[in-house]
Parts: sequence; C-alpha cells; structure tokens
Amino acid sequence: MIDGLFASENIVHVGALLYLAGFLFRNQLILRGLIIAGDFVYILYFYFAPEVPLWGGIFWSVMFTVVNLAMIGLIVADTMHFNPTENEKKLFGLLENLTPGEFRQLLGAGKEERAAVPAVITREGQVLDKLYFVLEGNMTIEKGAQRWPSESQTFIGEIAFLLARPATATVTLEAGTVYFVWDADPLHRLLRGAPALNTALSAIMNKKLAQKVASAGVLVNTIGLDYQAPKA
Repeated sequence: MIDGLFASENIVHVGALLYLAGFLFRNQLILRGLIIAGDFVYILYFYFAPEVPLWGGIFWSVMFTVVNLAMIGLIVADTMHFNPTENEKKLFGLLENLTPGEFRQLLGAGKEERAAVPAVITREGQVLDKLYFVLEGNMTIEKGAQRWPSESQTFIGEIAFLLARPATATVTLEAGTVYFVWDADPLHRLLRGAPALNTALSAIMNKKLAQKVASAGVLVNTIGLDYQAPKA
C-alpha cells in the first residue's frame, strides 16, 4: 500500500496530505513548512506523472514555495531579539504583547526623551498630535480644578490617539522624567500597514488605561477627591 501511494500517479495524495497536516497547526513555521513539503511533492507529481510535464503547475508550485520561504524568513526575523538600550529593554518588558519585530517597528516610529525641566506634554481640551509612554519619573495630572500625582510606566494621550479627541487632562512631567514619544500621524500610518502591531498595541493601551482608571478609583477612595477617573 505504501509503495502504491508513492507511485508517480498517486504521489499527488502525499502532497495533499501534507497540505492537510499543515492546516491543522496554528504555528506558522510548522504550517508553512508542511505546505512547502507538499508543494515539493506536487512538483514531482507534475513532472513525473504525466507523459508531458505540467509546466504551469510546476511554475505555480515553485512560486508558492518561494513565497512561503520568504514568509518563514520574515517570521524568524520577527522573533529574533536585538540589542536595545536599557530603557528600551524596560519598555519592551512593559509592552508584553509585542514581539521583538513589532517592538522594533514601534521604536523606529518614535524616540526616547528625558525632560530637562518640568514639561507640560498635554493640555486639557487641546488637540494632541502625539502619543507618550512615561517610563521613569514623576508626573502630575490636572483635570478641572483637581490636581494629583500619577505613577509612570503608562501611556499618556492614548484616548486622544485612539479616538481622535482632545486631551482629557493636563499632564506635567517633572525634570528628569524619561519617556518615549511618537508623532500621531506617522504612527497611525505604521499601524494601518501592520495589523498585528495595531491589534497588539491597542490591547496594551486598553490594559494600561484600565489599570490607570483602577488606580484613580483607589486614590479617590483614599483621599476623598471629587473628580472623575483620569483618562489622560
């Protein structure tokens, strides 16, 4: 039976089985590897089974193989680590849903800054054209008549970035605060061309926002402030 399966007229079934096996895996490397194996079998079938080789089938099987090899290369490159700075390592650890490749894309669209003097990065009610991630240091948030300190390691301006709304609070960074900043328009263009990065970054921003709102609720209960949860 095995010998019959590998006969030239039946080997097409081996290729189909390899395709079928590949579709059973979520892992992209295994899936594409099995499909490449299936394409190789199809090439053998198209060449040896008929009296005259089916060059059209061989051509497209080769093209599918080349495309899948290229995609495997991109997947491997996306998972390879690079040599970030200490602050970039800290940021990568906080943006836990991103792959190394996605993180490199995000870094390439922004820059790292350190506030030399106290710096106002958002003003309540004003249009915001940047997205910030405060890595280390202290900041103060003002909303209406209220003012309170806030912890670092969070996004600032994520609501304005996601919903195209004016800033919901005024945020001032103290001198020495380390942060990353992205211009909104180039970052939006990057995310439109990188759906996986867009999905992962949106999930991270939503999680950070939920943590920020929860922390604000604790602050309200602790010191009795009369304000809505900050959404800077």
